[in-house]
Amino acid sequence: MNSLTRILPAVRNALILLLWGTGILWLGGSGRLSNYLHPSLQPFTVAAGFLLILLSGFAIMGLATMRRVTAHSCACEHGHQEDHGDHGDDPHGKGVAGVFIKALVLVTPILVLLSGNADRFTTTTVANRGVVQDLAKLPSANASAAKAAIKTVVPEAPPLKEGGSMPLQVIDMLYALQMPSYREEFEGKDVEMIAQYVPMTTSNPKGDRFQAVRMFITCCAADAKPVGVTVRGSAIPTVPEMGWVKITGKPTFPMEGGKRTAILEASKVEPCDAPTEPFVY
Repeated sequence: MNSLTRILPAVRNALILLLWGTGILWLGGSGRLSNYLHPSLQPFTVAAGFLLILLSGFAIMGLATMRRVTAHSCACEHGHQEDHGDHGDDPHGKGVAGVFIKALVLVTPILVLLSGNADRFTTTTVANRGVVQDLAKLPSANASAAKAAIKTVVPEAPPLKEGGSMPLQVIDMLYALQMPSYREEFEGKDVEMIAQYVPMTTSNPKGDRFQAVRMFITCCAADAKPVGVTVRGSAIPTVPEMGWVKITGKPTFPMEGGKRTAILEASKVEPCDAPTEPFVY
């Protein structure tokens, strides 16, 4: 048992390195890494996956050496026990249990990532983090630079799709909310937006409004912040909370409550599949 408690941690470490490495590479190869990380960080993460697999290879090679040493040690221990007799219960039982407990703690995060449950945001997440409708309040490594960008940088207007509708992002309407020059590019025009559906429980007396939300990330899914605009429509289909919808309508920017707000007047709202890139950056 003494030899077992020496070799088990090494086996555990090699297998955990292999699981993390192959798990990361699988997420990268399947395109699911974009559900968790900013695109600029994904190449480094994939490189880390290769490094972990390489380290697991070295760990497996080390096990061969450890096995020879352990075999020699076991022979010596066997002779020692014959000379002195059995000393009772094995004192290392708790050590073996500890190896498995530590392994469970270390593999649980990657198993959750591989299961696809780590990237599922709920309305509780949105409520706890708050829907951002002011770009200056988005998380940024340099808040002052972000505010300056809002004032000086005008994003390029999206190209028109066939049929005349313009593909629009939630973040575009937030830019337009603070930049009149950009607002003129699509205010009152037919647009098409894909976002997640969040029902409005306040400021919705007629029951004809909901929030169209996208998750904005600076680094990874852990810092995701909901950004959203209000959608108003006469026919809102039955959609699960945080379900994906395609909205066709016209952007408007009326004054409400003493301040300008962004409202998408919807002519059509229909369920749709999640986009390839679920986040905005």
